[in-house]
Amino acid sequence: MIPYLQEACYYLRRKGLSFTELSKALEISEAQATRLFEEYASKIAAGAASENEVDKNLWEDIHNDSFGNEKITFARDDGFYHCRRSDLELMESSALMSIFESSKKFLDFDMYKPYLNTKPPVGYDPMALQRQVKRAIELIQEILNQRFKKESEQE
Repeated sequence: MIPYLQEACYYLRRKGLSFTELSKALEISEAQATRLFEEYASKIAAGAASENEVDKNLWEDIHNDSFGNEKITFARDDGFYHCRRSDLELMESSALMSIFESSKKFLDFDMYKPYLNTKPPVGYDPMALQRQVKRAIELIQEILNQRFKKESEQE
């Protein structure tokens, strides 16, 4: 069996997923998910493998991304920050507007802004940061629009 599946079962199970959820996500049987989890746990116990933060974070990121809870990069006046989409959804509208404005200001000063709507090059993308900030702006706009519609319907 492929070693990364053992690792995936181990870390995602430790994250709280059931064996049913694991089997569905990894497209394997529940029995396989259980066996792979136990195999990796025994490797750790025997010292053949070690539990570490990097692997744990990798599998958490993959899990979050697969459910649409993508990692977001945005600009503030004092630098760049990261959070998840779910974190943005929990923020107050005033905080979202502040992030929206500072991120928009960052992009407005970027001389390559006209090229952000082009297809990114294969391999290294010199405008990756700008594309990520642009994505944050789009998400914040979407969240604020949803809130506005919800409030309008309630009135």
